[in-house]
Amino acid sequence: MNKIFDILQDTDRELRDDPSGMHVLVLRRSYDASPEELWDAITDPQRLVRWFLPITGDLRAGGRFQLEGNAGGEIRQCERPSLIGLSWESGGGSSEVHLRLTPDGEATVLELEHAPVPAEIVPNAAPGVWGLGAGWEMGLVALGDYLAGDLPEGRAIDWIAAAGPEQMAAASATADQISDAWVKVIGERS
Repeated sequence: MNKIFDILQDTDRELRDDPSGMHVLVLRRSYDASPEELWDAITDPQRLVRWFLPITGDLRAGGRFQLEGNAGGEIRQCERPSLIGLSWESGGGSSEVHLRLTPDGEATVLELEHAPVPAEIVPNAAPGVWGLGAGWEMGLVALGDYLAGDLPEGRAIDWIAAAGPEQMAAASATADQISDAWVKVIGERS
């Protein structure tokens, strides 16, 4: 099997309604890691920067965080090694993100829930267009690559910027396939 096929098959994607008419975006992926190992990879700034973005702030419940060049917010829940709840403040809006880690034999399932997603975002999704679901999912794919030891050393934003045309084409193809999978999820709701 090829890597893109595995990525598409290894992620559960869901978009459901909430009582306010908005949507809840949910992704689930299983990682070959213990809950503690996965927790450290998503909370330790030295590890997070390897697969996602540099983060600063007071990284504990009640503290505020800022992702370099991206969103910031408040950490509202922090229950090691099973739950992180935070506000996601970006572009003048605010939403909630919850990360849940559940042991599953030798693996751990990470569930990411982002809500509310405005209803008007959903009909604007189109094949090949990066959306909220595809953006989160690309991060979760990078997390899996990091845990497997398949990422270069250094900060993710540095090695992405230095990627050659071949690596960029592969990443773009993966992003397009993930985006198309989200379009299918959205289409099934219509």
